[in-house]
Amino acid sequence: MDSRYQIFLQAVRARSFTRAAEKLGYTQSAVSQAVRSLENELGTVLITRSHDGIALTRDGEAYLPYIEAIVAGENALRAKTREMQGLTKSLVRIGTFTSISRNLLPALIQSFLAEYPDVRFELRQGEYTSINADILSGRLDFGFVSPEFVSGLETEVVYTDTMMAVLPPASPLAAQGTVSLRQLAGFPYILLDEGEYSVALEAFSRIGLTPDVRFKVTDDYSILAMVRQNMGYSLVYRLTLAGFSEGVAVIPVREPVQRTIAMGWRNYETLPLAAKRFIGHIRAHAPELLAHLET
Repeated sequence: MDSRYQIFLQAVRARSFTRAAEKLGYTQSAVSQAVRSLENELGTVLITRSHDGIALTRDGEAYLPYIEAIVAGENALRAKTREMQGLTKSLVRIGTFTSISRNLLPALIQSFLAEYPDVRFELRQGEYTSINADILSGRLDFGFVSPEFVSGLETEVVYTDTMMAVLPPASPLAAQGTVSLRQLAGFPYILLDEGEYSVALEAFSRIGLTPDVRFKVTDDYSILAMVRQNMGYSLVYRLTLAGFSEGVAVIPVREPVQRTIAMGWRNYETLPLAAKRFIGHIRAHAPELLAHLET
């Protein structure tokens, strides 16, 4: 809807309430009322009316540059609103780790860009503690975290991931339907470095075991390469293994070794619009993607 400043300016340019009304799609009475309302606000007469049309009074001429500036500002605000709603030139900054950035985010980003092609993404790899800190400091809009290992964030659960035993095919345990942590503890262990907190080590600790950690590795796919070289076994998240389990034996672990993955942010209400839209996109489409990856 046009403001009375815009209606006034259109009437001045058209030199007629009738022509202004036709151009704006209003009645002549509505245009006249808008101008009268503006005159009442400013406490003066801005326009004189005659059979030849309308003309500015001296006060109208004095106010005209300021009204033009207001209308220019309104037009700029409308343009910016359209830009923001279309997410033009927007940047979404996300904290993530390997299983998310490899198996979940690419498909989600691709489908989101089909609707909002001008959005840009910045993905920062990390672990629970560093992602938590980067969100709180404002370096990230939101990130994927494990709720039990973070603080100061609002979180929303996305899924629960289960660790699987990954063994060289020649391992004596590779032919079994399931393995226990006690069975695994006697073999060389390649530990996934999850930062300050380790889901796997806590699982061993709960049953009073300490695994034989020979290697501590940050990258999941380096771990798989090492297992293929018969350098030891590992516990790797099921989502990480999707499409990458060739050359290793993947066996369920009898004791549940799991982590809950959530999206986390400082304050949802103050997030940039583009980040909110992408979070909504994740909510809508992640369940289907995860179900497909787990089959």
